[in-house]
Amino acid sequence: MPAGSGTNLFQQQSDTAFGSELAASARIPATASARIRPPAAPGRPEWQDPVEFARRVLGVDLWQRQRETLRAVAGARRVAVKSGNGLGKDFTAAVAMLWYLSCHDPAIVLSTAPTFRQVRHLLWRQVRSLYRRGAAQLGGKMLDTRWELSDDRYAMGLSADGADQFQGFHCENMFIVVDEAEGVAENIYEAVEALMTSARPKLLLIGNPTTTRGAFHRAFHQESGIYHTITMSAPESPNVAAGRVVIPGLTTAEWVEERRAIWGAESPLFRARVLGEFPERDDDSLLSSAEIEAAATATATARDEDAAADALSIAGMPELWPERRMLTADAGRVVIGVDVARLGNSSSVILVRRGDAVADLRVFNRIETPELEGRIVVAFREWQPEQVNVDSVGIGAGVGDHLRLQGVPVQEFNGGLPPLWDATCANRRAEGYLSLRRRFRQGRIRIPRDPGLMNELATLRYTFDRRGRMLMESKTDLRRRGVRSPDKADALMMAFA
Repeated sequence: MPAGSGTNLFQQQSDTAFGSELAASARIPATASARIRPPAAPGRPEWQDPVEFARRVLGVDLWQRQRETLRAVAGARRVAVKSGNGLGKDFTAAVAMLWYLSCHDPAIVLSTAPTFRQVRHLLWRQVRSLYRRGAAQLGGKMLDTRWELSDDRYAMGLSADGADQFQGFHCENMFIVVDEAEGVAENIYEAVEALMTSARPKLLLIGNPTTTRGAFHRAFHQESGIYHTITMSAPESPNVAAGRVVIPGLTTAEWVEERRAIWGAESPLFRARVLGEFPERDDDSLLSSAEIEAAATATATARDEDAAADALSIAGMPELWPERRMLTADAGRVVIGVDVARLGNSSSVILVRRGDAVADLRVFNRIETPELEGRIVVAFREWQPEQVNVDSVGIGAGVGDHLRLQGVPVQEFNGGLPPLWDATCANRRAEGYLSLRRRFRQGRIRIPRDPGLMNELATLRYTFDRRGRMLMESKTDLRRRGVRSPDKADALMMAFA
């Protein structure tokens, strides 16, 4: 096979569709490669390295980030890749699928995407084309969206129309690929997680970093500790870095400069489509990822200072910081916010705020109302707050009445009532969240690094009514897009309201 034939194949198959590629950089946990090692390929031990497999079996040479992605898949349980346009992310995923099934027996490989058209015409187009290159060595029967080596060794593409598509698959070696991962619904990710219970599962998420919501975004932020994350950025790709066409079909330096001139280097489009980076926030997001991260980082810093102060005190040295309680970094008014669960997957949350910091966070699932009232009384006795703000919509109204009988200073919070002080808001809930956003932007809030809380804050959206007043997304609309009730976020908002 000519030395350049692999490169030419990549040139033909490179995914140049607008909005098709992604990757993000982060460190893989030190123990991940030790946890998951592929078994020896049946009769092909040299195939254990997917990069060598690509070169020897498929006849393709890959650029740096593609090689990094393949080796991450070989070593880690979970890999997430975000990318700019035209950088070969679908091509890389196709190589990974062919490699995995060739090197594991038994094995099941499943791929999905937001629509079946994307499954068939994007990722599986690459799979079929690459298969033809090495069909003599790969064997089996290749169909439109299925490659079968035996009854217990096959790969297939599934649409993301419903979670039931993912039921009934069981194998000790499972590899799941989620293409265009930014557009896949939450219920599909829940179905995928059910497949991760096999003995040796692997998950690869690939997509464009176009939104700050959803499971794909979480993989690079709240859940980055369990993912090996990779970023494919146009400026570091061979063609752009060299200033000439090294690999035809990859993004060029000319295209990058055109996008810079049209979109602007600071625009969300340029960040996502060229740099492979998430936007700071979506247009209708209440908070940006940077604002949430800054508030969590500030809390971590305060805790580090507490530890240092304790160490100095033990050593007989005067404390350099005032005494702090749990996560808080300053003295101040103590307020408790309580979100009362209603139905389904909602949780009841008791959140304690002292000054500008969250001092305590307690979550209760499927708890009966009398027990919740008892938990609130316990928190009141421990923290002695000047006020307890309780969600008074629905069963929360009864909770407030019972707490008053026990001497708890309850302030009922009804988010549907008119705003108290800000006429730019449609109701009290929007007013509370607008006030909370100002705290985040001014750096006057510290929150725990709680993945659930941080994710809920990142998913909050708002709109405007016909009078131009701010209105938060309703719980009904949240459920429609597969997002759970923001119970922790609501408790935080009420504690700071």
